[in-house]
Order: sequence, then structure tokens, then C-alpha cells
Amino acid sequence: MNGYGQFCPVAKTAELLCERWAPLILRELMCGSSRFGEIQRGVPLISPSLLSKRLHQLVSAGVVEHHGAGRDSTYTLTASGWELHPVIEAMGIWGQRWARSRYTPDELDPSFLMWDIRRMLRPAGLADRRIVIELWIRDGPPRRTTYWMVVDDAIDLCLVDPGLDVDLRVNSDLRTLTRIWMGDAVMRDEIGDGRVELWGPPELTERFPAWLGCHPILGGVREAETSVRGDDGPRGPG
Repeated sequence: MNGYGQFCPVAKTAELLCERWAPLILRELMCGSSRFGEIQRGVPLISPSLLSKRLHQLVSAGVVEHHGAGRDSTYTLTASGWELHPVIEAMGIWGQRWARSRYTPDELDPSFLMWDIRRMLRPAGLADRRIVIELWIRDGPPRRTTYWMVVDDAIDLCLVDPGLDVDLRVNSDLRTLTRIWMGDAVMRDEIGDGRVELWGPPELTERFPAWLGCHPILGGVREAETSVRGDDGPRGPG
């Protein structure tokens, strides 16, 4: 990577964070992914070779540590890596306010949505026993229309039928479910309008909308009204 040739700390940080995919890889590590395959599930469009290169760069920069080898290989954030957490979170909040997605087809991915929901949800609150949820994305691409969540002490996301009895079935189109997760729609309203359908016992169909809720950090961020900053704005760093 060519540097900016400046001593400015903004430039030095940008040399690391402005590499393509680097902020998303850090996001995955901050959300609990540690294995190569887990990281790639959260950044599905990156090639394995480029992901390996970016991880190597992050390790060389001292923000990520690599442990083990082969199948036992894992990646974790160092203290300096975790210090970037408010930076990555602020990028997400700023984007939700000022660069909010319009949910165009090229931005919608059912596998990423399910992965994001799975890692942000907490198992408690749905039932006091194991629950199997089948989610059908009726307009999903081939082989990416049906997902299963096994909710017990933890939440497992299955891409193939786990062979367990299903307790609750959820039927939605991809855009609607994504808008619900990102806080742009309320599930109970979407159920009332028929865009989301639930099949299961009443105690689950009643609890599920509140249990799923929305993204715990970004779902409550409202889109900003367009405004023009005057010349009396704060000075920038550096």
C-alpha cells in the first residue's frame, strides 16, 4: 500500500482503515468472529486471497493477533485493535444517519442478513426451551431462501435443514426483513400488512416480533434531515 507521505495522525490511520475491506474485517472481529470462515461469512464478496492479505496487513499493523495454524487458526483483536471499536461503531452510526441504504437489490444479501441477526440476537426471551425457527425468504436467490435458527443457550444458524422439529415458521421478502432489522419498519406493522407471516403456537408468534426487534446499535438511529453546515463549524483535526 502506498502511504500518504504525511505525519498527520489522520493520514496514518487512513493508511490502515481506508484499505478496501479493512473496516468490515475489523467489524467482524469486533462482533465475535475469530476464524477465517466466520470472517468471510460476514464479508462474503471478498476473495479468500484478499481476505488473507488484509488479515496479514492488520496483524503486521499490530491491531490483530494470529493464533495457531491450519484448522486451529484464529484471529483476535489486540488492545490497539479494540481501541478502534468506537471508530468502527461511529462509522456505522454516521452511515445510518447520513448514508442510509435504500435497500437496492445489489445491497441485499439474505445470508449476510441472517448472519448479522444471529450474532446480534440474545437467546433469552423467546421461550424457556429449545426453539427451532425456519425463516423463508420468498424472493431469495436459489439455494438461499431458507434458513434455520436453533435457539437454546446460544443461537445456531443453519444453512441446511438440521433435521429438528420446527416450532416457528417466518415468511417474508428480503427487503422487508432487512428494513425491519435496520429499524426502518416495525415487524408488527409488516405482519398486519401481510408482508411478514408467522406460523406457530400463539406464545411464540406473540413474542417473536419483540424478540427479534431490530439491530441493537443501528436500529434506533434515525436518518438525518439534510442540512448545510455554515462556516462556523468546528475545526478539523490535524
